[in-house]
Formats: sequence, structure tokens, C-alpha cells
Amino acid sequence: MEQRDIRELRVGDVMETDWPTLGPESTVEEAIKLFAEERVSGAPVVEDGRLVGIITEGDLIFQDADVRAPGFLDILGGIVPLGDTDEYRREALKSAGVTVGEVMTDDPVTVTPEVTLAETATIMADRRKKILPVVEGGRLVGVITRMDILTLHVIRPRL
Repeated sequence: MEQRDIRELRVGDVMETDWPTLGPESTVEEAIKLFAEERVSGAPVVEDGRLVGIITEGDLIFQDADVRAPGFLDILGGIVPLGDTDEYRREALKSAGVTVGEVMTDDPVTVTPEVTLAETATIMADRRKKILPVVEGGRLVGVITRMDILTLHVIRPRL
């Protein structure tokens, strides 16, 4: 067998095709239970086979976090916000969310099966993502995680 550099492998060669998913109407409680039972830190959100978002532990931690409103400065009778009010609004909505659709990240970073593992690792590092949905034509076909790539260096250092 010809030896190949792991970084030249394609996502489709190593992606997980049986990763658990959730629907946008699933509850936050169901998401937490799924993460605990399946020992995963995130799940694609799918509706009619199409990827509509992703929910991760990071999205759910807002349920327990203290969301701090930005400060305001009163100058000559005008109120000036000190901080990002849009970010506060997003955090407040996530902390109050009941369904996956309310707390998920819509428009997630994705890859296709043809992308190399080197490109995928770069995307994960640059965007600080642990899990990426793999899509073809908007449809979820799998998931790739940091651990999928890392374990290849130990399990199959030379192909």
C-alpha cells in the first residue's frame, strides 16, 4: 500500500456518519441529556435532513451563566452604552432559551467531504471549533471533530 500523508486525507475518508443530531424543537434538557449519554460536546441541528445549526456545550453554558448588561454613561442627558449591546442581547436570549432552536448557532462553520484534513485542522484552529458538520448541498452527511484528526496521528501515522 502506498504511504500517504494524513494531512492529505479527505474529510469524507474519516468523518463520522452516525453522529447524534437534534431538531430545532428539541428542548435544552434533551440536548444536555444527549451530550451526557453519548459523551459528545455538540450536535448538528437538522430539519428535514438539512443542517440548520449546531448546538454545543458553549451554547448551553449560557443557561447557567450570569449575563451582564453593558454599562451606560449619562452624558448631557443622553445615554451612551459602554459595551456591545448586540452581544448582550444574544447572550440574554441564549440564557432564557428553552428549545435548541433558540440557543443553537445558526449558520455554523461547515466543511465538505472533499476538504483535506490539513484544511479542516486549519479551519478548526482559526475559528476555534471542536466539531464541524460535514455537508453536501446543504444536507448533513457527517461530522468531523478535532479528536478524529488527532487520533489519526497515533492510530495511523503512515497510511
